[in-house]
Amino acid sequence: MRIKTLLSALAVGLTLCSSVAFTEASADELTFAGVGKISTPWFARHKAGIMLGAEENGVKAEYMAPTVASHRKQAEISYDFIKDSVNALLVVPNDAKSLEKVFQAAKKNGITVITHESPNQVNADFDVELIDNDKFGILLMDEFVKLSKAKKGKYAIYVGSLSVPSHNVWAQAAIKHQKDKYPHLELIEIFPISENRGVSGKTAISLIKKHPDLVGIIALGSEGAPGIGHSLKSKNLKDTITVVGVTTPLDVKDYLKEDYVQEILLWDPAQAARVQTILAKMVIDGRKDEIKPGFSLSEFGAPRFDGNTLIFDEPLIVTKDNVDNYDF
Repeated sequence: MRIKTLLSALAVGLTLCSSVAFTEASADELTFAGVGKISTPWFARHKAGIMLGAEENGVKAEYMAPTVASHRKQAEISYDFIKDSVNALLVVPNDAKSLEKVFQAAKKNGITVITHESPNQVNADFDVELIDNDKFGILLMDEFVKLSKAKKGKYAIYVGSLSVPSHNVWAQAAIKHQKDKYPHLELIEIFPISENRGVSGKTAISLIKKHPDLVGIIALGSEGAPGIGHSLKSKNLKDTITVVGVTTPLDVKDYLKEDYVQEILLWDPAQAARVQTILAKMVIDGRKDEIKPGFSLSEFGAPRFDGNTLIFDEPLIVTKDNVDNYDF
């Protein structure tokens, strides 16, 4: 997969980026504001990509994320950036619906809006996806079944919230695929807890006690798999259930190596952030009409278009055997 070959080069670029001051004359003209979902390593990586992308495109950059996964806090941060008259908002929405008015206000003030993890976001110029969401949900289920050795029983899915767009698209694609191909499995529930590490872990222990036939959990959110891994390790419940998640490699490195978490699937949020900055600069430069089917980026290839959403297909699969290759 193309993105795997970019990670080492990006790591070097991000290191360089941390020591660069945005003082060039061209950077004084434009400011891009990145807004994450929550202050976690995942969004620290997204921030690093925003900063590198800003440097590459000759603009200034600022970044903020709420300390808890709150759509209200995220809206407040975004409104503050609008008041500061930034030129572009580069947002990973906690709640697509709640940000529609925010983005409408941004557009009224001439601010370009590029989202990530929010397909077909209303009032955004474009949304960037580094994975094909339906394919990703199917892949998650296929990997879960493979790693659980097709064991019969129940499973649960964690999402950040029931309004996080990408998590719920993956969840529904995974569930549909399970019903079509793996009828030996039964969904317990979708739990909107995977941006809370403590609750994710406690819920896993509760599910194990309540459902003796629990096969495992698919955790779609940066804190889900680490929380589950921590709780399983604290209870010495190795090999009790199968855990597949979406999180940063460093957050589950030990749990992967010790078999409390079997696998994580993801993409590099820094690369998504870089694409966000590229698109924002093109829109501001009056080149929005170029971003259409047939459009291609030399480093990322040609995306599939779905409305205002650009879909690249670059998933990463991380296991105990290759987790040491990733430094985020």
